[in-house]
Parts: sequence; structure tokens; C-alpha cells
Amino acid sequence: SLSMFPSSDTASILLSSGSSSINSIISSSSAVVADGGSTDAVALKSIAEALGYLIGAASLLLYTPIAVRIIRTKSADGLAVSTWWLKLTSFTCTDVYNVKNGFPFAAFSETFVITLESAIVLGLILYHQKRINDSTLLACLAYLAITSWALFSPSFTFPYGPPNEWIDAAQILSIALSASALVPQLKQNFDRRSSGDYSPITASLASVGCAIRLFTTMELADGDVLLLCNYG
Repeated sequence: SLSMFPSSDTASILLSSGSSSINSIISSSSAVVADGGSTDAVALKSIAEALGYLIGAASLLLYTPIAVRIIRTKSADGLAVSTWWLKLTSFTCTDVYNVKNGFPFAAFSETFVITLESAIVLGLILYHQKRINDSTLLACLAYLAITSWALFSPSFTFPYGPPNEWIDAAQILSIALSASALVPQLKQNFDRRSSGDYSPITASLASVGCAIRLFTTMELADGDVLLLCNYG
């Protein structure tokens, strides 16, 4: 007849199997505890990535109101052309720096978006202020050629591509351009005794975005010093 209890050999096998399972569970638990720091790091990186894309989406509200206002009023009075050339150049330098350093898109999504917005606003200003001429077209072609060469060249050796030193220098230049871009606009506003055509939400959005970018840069771009200086 069948016994209610396993034989001694079967019991030994079950005991051995049970012990192995328990040891496996304990080892796994220990690994999870030991890997807690790594888990936290992954969680922080995921949060930073989500925030990065969120900032990218929110940045559509940064300069879009200005473009919409120009289209609606059919006027770009009060906007300095030089300010928007400086902005476009500054943002493009940062785009190139991020791409060439291999940082994820979430680390600079808003810079990419405001680069496009700045190009659109600049085009609208040039059109409505009737400043489209041969010099403007040459400047636009030069911008497109240099940007394409810097972004898409697989080489880091001149003339086949921009050397790393040039890319770093361009990012440093971007910081300086970003700080000085508003000078022509501020001067024009002062001369006209007007706030210009800026949206009242622009400054607050930019401030909040920069604050969040300090966190995302630490997590997604390994705390890159030049990017931290750019957003700080």
C-alpha cells in the first residue's frame, strides 16, 4: 500500500530541493537589498527621462505664442532680428553638443523644440519686417550648411567633421550667446518704452524649465559641466 509519508530517499530529495529553493530565495533577496542603490538610480533616471520629454512638450508654449501673435497681427514690430539670430545660433550649438556627445534626446528635447520655434519666429520677423534679401538668404544657407556638417558628420577630424575641441568651444559660445541674446531686445524695448512682443508666460516657463533641467542633466548627461552652466 502507499504510505502517507515519503520514503527516506524521497524525503531527502524533497529536503534537498527545499533547501536549494530557500537558499535561492535568500540569495535573490540579498541581491535585491544589495542592489537597492542601483534600483534607485534606475528610478531616478526614468523620472529624469519622463521630465525631459515633458519639458520638451511644454517648450512648445515658449515661443509659439510669439509666432501666433505675429501671424495674427501680421506685424513683427517690437522684435529685434539680432536677438533671434543669436538665440537660434545658441540653441543650435547646444543641439550639436548633445548629439555629438551621445546624450539621449530626453536630455535636450526642449532645446531641439525651441531651435525650431526660434527659426520659425526669425523667419516671420524677417518676412514681416521686409528684411529678406540676398544677405539674409546667404546667412540662412550658411547656417544650414554648417549645422548639417556639424550634426551629421561621423568624423571628429577637420575637415570631415568638427573636432571635440570645437564642439566644446561652441557650447561655451552658446552660453555666452544665450546670455547676450536679449541685449538688443532690451535696448529696443527701452528705446520704444515698450515691453515688446514677448508673451508674459515666456520668462516663467524658461525659469521652471532650467530648474528641472539641472536635475535631468545630472541624471541623463552624467552631470555635464557645460550643460549645467548653460541651464544654471
